[in-house]
Amino acid sequence: MLTIQNFAKLSGTTRRTLLFYDEKNLFKPKKVADNGYRYYDYDQLYKLTFILQLRRLGLPIAQIKALTDTTNGDSLDTDLQSILAEINDQLDNLTLLKETLTTRFKQPETTAVPTKNLPKIVTGQASLFCRSRQSVACTEEEIAEIYTDFYEQLGKINLVNQRDSGFLTQLPDSSANGYPTASFCILKAVSARTNTGDLPLIKKPAGQFVSIDTTNDTKNICIALQILAEYIDDHHLQITDQMWQMNLGENFTSKGASKLVRLQYQVQ
Repeated sequence: MLTIQNFAKLSGTTRRTLLFYDEKNLFKPKKVADNGYRYYDYDQLYKLTFILQLRRLGLPIAQIKALTDTTNGDSLDTDLQSILAEINDQLDNLTLLKETLTTRFKQPETTAVPTKNLPKIVTGQASLFCRSRQSVACTEEEIAEIYTDFYEQLGKINLVNQRDSGFLTQLPDSSANGYPTASFCILKAVSARTNTGDLPLIKKPAGQFVSIDTTNDTKNICIALQILAEYIDDHHLQITDQMWQMNLGENFTSKGASKLVRLQYQVQ
């Protein structure tokens, strides 16, 4: 027979584990001497090895005890199928986390500090966005509801992938007066293979955009829109009716947007 130390070494476990299993009536020594020393038989190795592998698969002590007390293989299969389903769920979650972080670190770094209220024309590349439902009341409550519903469907994990996000607002002529009540939808950049469920997609076209950066509050956005309207008029530009309000950070401070935002209109 083997002492507890030697049996633990043979089975690839620890003395502490054997004592714990003994305490839980899961796996007991063959003999306990009058002095309290525990002794194990070589034949016990095979049952212990099976128990150790079940523990490795994630089965709890009580479940293993029930399984080792019965010869019903179907019970074991049922329990292991449940464990397999949990493992598959964990793998799906890990795959999603990996894709999110990989996407984040593939985004181009922006080192330039935005200059507020300086209108200019920039050239943008085509981008694909997932969009929320269109707003109706334009209240803080509605923005919060649309934001929550949108990211529940798309997946909140997408908030940290550092892809572009913002709003598409129906606001012809860069109208500051119309901004507070203008209809909008929330945007989040996605790839062509992103599973967006039932959420619709919209494409931001490549081309020239008249652009201005400002602080994310109604007062400053309206000031920026007035500056932008004057710039558009002075340069005799023709613009579309849709304003792309893009976040310049991933920490949202108010109304689902970053502290600084970029307002853009496509030049026709």
